[in-house]
Amino acid sequence: MKVMAVGACSTEIQQRRVELVENYSKHLTRLLDILFNVGAVTEEDLSFIRGSAVRGERECMRVLLDVLNGRGEESCRAFLYVLKSVEGETTKPGQANRQEHLKKHKDILARQHSQVDYLSIRGHNSGQDENWNLTDITFSRQAGYASLSQCRHESAGVGDAFRTHKDEICLFRDVYENLLSNLSSGVNMLSGVAGSGKTTVVRRLVREWAAETTSSKIVISLSFRELNLITQEQSLQDLLSDHYIHLKPFLHELMSSNPNQFLLILDGLDEFCYPLNFEHTPKCSNPERVQPIQSIVVNLIKGILLPGTSIFLTSRPHAVSKVPPVLVSQFYSLLGFSLAQQKQYFEQNCSSPEAAAAVWASVSSHKPLLLMCHIPAFCWIVSTALHDGGSCLCPDPVSDKSGEKVLEKANQPNSSLGPSEESPKPVTITEIYCCFVKSIVLFHVQGRCEGSHHNRLQHAPHVLGEIQPILRNLGAMAFKGLLERRFIFESSDLSSFNLDSTKISQVFLFEILKEDRASLTFEKGFHFIHTSVQEFLAALYYVLQSLSGSDPFLGLKPSTGRYLQSAFKQMASAFNKFGRPRKLFRRRIKKALRCGVQHQSGHMDLFCRFVCGLLVPRTRLILNGFFPDGPKMHLLLCQTSPDPTPPFLLHLLHSQLQSSTLSPERQVNVCHCLYEAQDAGLSQRLQGWMKVLSQQALGQSGPVNRDWSELAFLLQLSPDLQVLNLDAQGLDADGIRRLLPVLPLFSTLSLGQNPLGSEGASVLSLVLRNPDCRIQRLWVVATRLGCEGLKILVEALKENHTVTDLRMAINKIGDAGAGYLADLLRTNCTLTDIRLRDNLVTDKGAEVLMAALKENTTLEYLWMFDNKFTKDGVKKMKEFAKTRPNLDIKVCI
Repeated sequence: MKVMAVGACSTEIQQRRVELVENYSKHLTRLLDILFNVGAVTEEDLSFIRGSAVRGERECMRVLLDVLNGRGEESCRAFLYVLKSVEGETTKPGQANRQEHLKKHKDILARQHSQVDYLSIRGHNSGQDENWNLTDITFSRQAGYASLSQCRHESAGVGDAFRTHKDEICLFRDVYENLLSNLSSGVNMLSGVAGSGKTTVVRRLVREWAAETTSSKIVISLSFRELNLITQEQSLQDLLSDHYIHLKPFLHELMSSNPNQFLLILDGLDEFCYPLNFEHTPKCSNPERVQPIQSIVVNLIKGILLPGTSIFLTSRPHAVSKVPPVLVSQFYSLLGFSLAQQKQYFEQNCSSPEAAAAVWASVSSHKPLLLMCHIPAFCWIVSTALHDGGSCLCPDPVSDKSGEKVLEKANQPNSSLGPSEESPKPVTITEIYCCFVKSIVLFHVQGRCEGSHHNRLQHAPHVLGEIQPILRNLGAMAFKGLLERRFIFESSDLSSFNLDSTKISQVFLFEILKEDRASLTFEKGFHFIHTSVQEFLAALYYVLQSLSGSDPFLGLKPSTGRYLQSAFKQMASAFNKFGRPRKLFRRRIKKALRCGVQHQSGHMDLFCRFVCGLLVPRTRLILNGFFPDGPKMHLLLCQTSPDPTPPFLLHLLHSQLQSSTLSPERQVNVCHCLYEAQDAGLSQRLQGWMKVLSQQALGQSGPVNRDWSELAFLLQLSPDLQVLNLDAQGLDADGIRRLLPVLPLFSTLSLGQNPLGSEGASVLSLVLRNPDCRIQRLWVVATRLGCEGLKILVEALKENHTVTDLRMAINKIGDAGAGYLADLLRTNCTLTDIRLRDNLVTDKGAEVLMAALKENTTLEYLWMFDNKFTKDGVKKMKEFAKTRPNLDIKVCI
């Protein structure tokens, strides 16, 4: 085959490709008109180029350059000649002064980091201020970080963070000012779970910097997704010059003279596909030296390349440890939305105050939903599900009678979980996601169905039946990715699951289109709009396949197209359906739950919860029409039962919960699964816990080993419980750490006769520092605190403003401990009652306490029976008590 020689004009266009796309895309219409008139492109070319307009004018320009390259040297020469006629309207590099270049840089970054709204459901009108409806996000800040092992699904820790943090709380403005101050340097890391708002923070930071006129910093933003596409070695200077062509004239000068003025953003460390070796990567301080991309990243983070530059790294929690803690100067954790911020978000994203109030009332009345709503992306999912699809639980007019009976039963009041409204709202996470998917399909997929809200719901079973094959394939790809712990998919993945050009997949997937500037090619990548959506669609696929009698794992293998293999699969499927369907079905559900136990990292936890929730007929009825032939009751139930939850599922989960080998994190997830399965026994299980705890506290026999993680989960379902009595339960520091998320929620916390020690006191100090702490009475009698443990508690009580009653008899605090208490009393204006019986305090300790009480006027009771006082000491204390008629001091020899 004859190869056409590449001419000088074609070569020039290839070399200037990035610049042409960046600087001349806005002149595309004029360029096309002139090129058509001079015969450089044909009418067919124009149609082809303009057909890519849905992806923006830059994509059109790229297609034009490809067309010109195919047309040959003459068309390329004509393009370069025509280009001169519009160059007067475009800023040429080197002609404008430095300030003009920087202004252009700000404009370009502001456009690249414009606010993206999921599915444009809450779209903005052009010209509106993009920040008008931003809800602020809460951060915590600390110096450096401690690497922790991940043992549970990352979403599980988000709600806990607000109640267990020990670091400084800050908002976006604090982070912004710290990063862009002249004094800032070194590595700042931002950690947050999927959907917590990391990319939103980066976008907002860049946009606000671009709008500011006084900042002396120059922001450079790169994503690890882009860096993944760089396969050839290159220098840092070339990398930045290619990425920001408009900075090229003075980039070398900036990097060599004053790197302190740079803020380099590296977004998405968890997505970087190259390993980072901080020990053995060769040092390189020369920005012009060619090296692998991972070496550039390592040398930047270590401060060897561009020393003095501020670096802002973002990452999901599981990848934070890729960077040694010693290199991180400031560590920010995205805690997400506080309760007030959640409420504000719903007010800003619902169509009316009434709709927002209804959504907030539904969320705030169900603790599991409330905890998940700390994640901003989940707030969006909830508002979409409840605002647009909140009536999805109502029976469809075309639903069959058996389904209506199941729904009628599900609507009856339940002691712990069941909704009691006539038109119930979703109460479980699975129901929320079912309503979310249904809402997207019915109301946000263009051309899917027309008419009013009610009419669309009427046609929902038909629509869901139509798109079932596409959602099934999407779920199969999601499940395959989940098993491989993969969240970025390629075009080949979509092709293998027949998802290339389906509208529904375009709605649930984000497309990543980046240019590889080394090879002048494009790479497409795809990821689900949120990882929890991937996990839900995976569970939806798994349950659909299992209910249909098919093996979900076989559906992941690419088809070979061989007739015999296809026939064999059909025969096997028929045998499975008519041979032993119930046994096979249960085996597959058991296999799904075993996946969660085997993956100790917790990344399959949410998948397991969704599988359990989808086995409840009431939940599946939301997606009526998606599952063939209605709910498969003969597969789910051994016999006719009024209970809407399959008994075999509850039996399986309870047997898992009783396993002695199950880790605490997996035990908590089993509890979540029971909640999703709408187990009516959860409230009875909590009552059983309370009864056993009461018997043990009274000295009666009972099991010693406690599953404190399970208790913590169950207590979250009982918001009205005010007193938590855990006396004499063998509760150690690890046990109280398991209970940490719920301890601040009680007004009375009694932990007497437990071996807490100073380590347990450290955990308790987190509880007392919590801004949501409600504890008024803290009773830690005989908990082995000692002087050191008391010192830790005192430091926390200096910040606490809720505890009024402190009972800590029999803790051997001695005179040193009395000194710590005296120091507390000089500043604390909350405590009114302190009980210090039998604590080895002598006359010396009593004198220190009395000196402090001369400054303290709020304490009303100080009981110190059975300490080591002399007669003179007791006499002095009684005489002191006479000077304070409002203070009841009780002592004895």
